[in-house]
Amino acid sequence: MLKLIDDHFEETLLVLLLSAMSLLIGAQVFMRYVMSDSLTWSEELARYCFIWATYLGVSYGVKRKAHICVTAVSERLSGKPQHYLHIFAYLMFGLFAFLVMKEGWALSMKIFGFGQKSSSLGIYMGWIYLAPTISFGLVVIRLLQAIAEEVRSIGQEA
Repeated sequence: MLKLIDDHFEETLLVLLLSAMSLLIGAQVFMRYVMSDSLTWSEELARYCFIWATYLGVSYGVKRKAHICVTAVSERLSGKPQHYLHIFAYLMFGLFAFLVMKEGWALSMKIFGFGQKSSSLGIYMGWIYLAPTISFGLVVIRLLQAIAEEVRSIGQEA
């Protein structure tokens, strides 16, 4: 069960969020042009789904090693030095992700403290502002997994 969650967590959430976005926007178009009326809340909810999907996409990209990276140096290396360079890059990215989490958490708590709610749905905006915190928490987990994989690769080369 844990392997299934580990393998497909971000994918599942992304599929759900993007499907919800598509349905919401489709319903809004139908209501506006066919029924000559519009839903007051669908655009806002679709926007929030998009925000969450964007941040979860960062974690998914880390998991799949699909982010753009400069490989001019690492491709010239082989063996252990290449693995050490990858580990260093993962640690630097992890530091950045941790800082995003920390500041995202602080901002979310401020927004919750203000009691700010969204205009149409009436949900606390702090839930929307938690997207970077939670998503970059997943990034840290995925980076730790990548570091463990690099360490295993070093061990296998020894």
